[in-house]
Amino acid sequence: MNARAVVLPAAALLFGTLLLGAVTPVPSEDGVSYLWLAQRFAAFDFVAGTDTPFPPGYPLLLAPWLALGVPLELAALLLGALSLAACCWPLAALARALGGDVAVVPTLWLFAASPLLPRLGAEVYSEPPFLLLMAWGAWWGQRERWWCTGLAAGFAFWIRPEAALLAVSYAICRPRAAWRCLVPLAVAVLALAALRAGCGHGFQPLPIQAFHELRDDLPERGRWLHNLLALPGPWCEGLGLAALLVLPRLWPRRGAERPLVLQALGQIVVVLSFVVRRRFFVSAAIAVHALAGQTLAALQPPLRRVLLVTAGAFAVVANWNGRIDADRAVERELGVWLHSQLAVGQTVVSELPRVAWFAGQRPPPPRRMPRDFYATAAKADAVAFVVLRQGEAVGPGPSWVSAELPHQLGPAIAARRLLVFRRR
Repeated sequence: MNARAVVLPAAALLFGTLLLGAVTPVPSEDGVSYLWLAQRFAAFDFVAGTDTPFPPGYPLLLAPWLALGVPLELAALLLGALSLAACCWPLAALARALGGDVAVVPTLWLFAASPLLPRLGAEVYSEPPFLLLMAWGAWWGQRERWWCTGLAAGFAFWIRPEAALLAVSYAICRPRAAWRCLVPLAVAVLALAALRAGCGHGFQPLPIQAFHELRDDLPERGRWLHNLLALPGPWCEGLGLAALLVLPRLWPRRGAERPLVLQALGQIVVVLSFVVRRRFFVSAAIAVHALAGQTLAALQPPLRRVLLVTAGAFAVVANWNGRIDADRAVERELGVWLHSQLAVGQTVVSELPRVAWFAGQRPPPPRRMPRDFYATAAKADAVAFVVLRQGEAVGPGPSWVSAELPHQLGPAIAARRLLVFRRR
């Protein structure tokens, strides 16, 4: 395989992600939860690290970086950027196995022209290392290395549960041989359940399911028809040109494509059963781009180049313009200031995960809580500050007053419509 065909798109993903990371003011709200979990694992606090709806695989990958002294946000950025770049090698091998050498370059540049992937790496999401495992697993599946495919699916399951689609798709298409890949997956699932049980949280590998059952802030959850009608826009926003080029391949002409089709369709079903968000479709990026690359490779070279240039231009604009707004930087500044004001044993209650994490606290769960939740939480004696969005929640009550903030924070906090209270 031509090394240049792999290195150039990999470099584009690597440096594009690092550039976005350099101009991203704060991690995503889910991202700070991953960072907090990584801190817990680095301190060998597995009880707290597994007491969360988030799978532990991604924070476990970050924890060694922290233990080695790498700043945690930098570690997350490097892991995301390197993972996305490293996806290009197994994806190239997969594209070549499906369509020959002619499919490699279109597939890789289509992957590099993603409108969302570099941002996910820059904003501390778990998709980059997840996709790296999915890419190797899919390639090993094409080579009928079933145990390796199962191991990749098992490790990826600890990052995102949709990884089960990898092993299941090959087991369905090649049941007499590929059933072997289900064994490592099952071991990984049981190991995760055993870890949580050993930490006192019950023998349950996916606490996120029970967590979502309690959510009343997502009225569209599980509304299949509503979600199906809402699917096209987020599908294209999450996967770009590949979202359209994959459509002719969803009825495979060759058996080698069928597991990838099942993975893509399975991810769609998973999303429809929950809520439609563009980021959720990115979990199928390996299968979608491997298939879409075959469609692109079949086109005439001039049209292929025009489509790739168009997709690349759109990706640059989408990634750059869609990054976290600069005014969110005040959440970091406010959190750091609050942390400096806390005495030993005091805490901050906030509905803003980033403020809580930068204040040294555990971020709140990823859901919108009832309006009176924070007023109740503020009754605890250890709570010294409460931070809310205007109009989003009931205030903490008469025993609280507006906090006197540093002069430089006031305008930015007012612009973000945040309310900061301290106990009288």
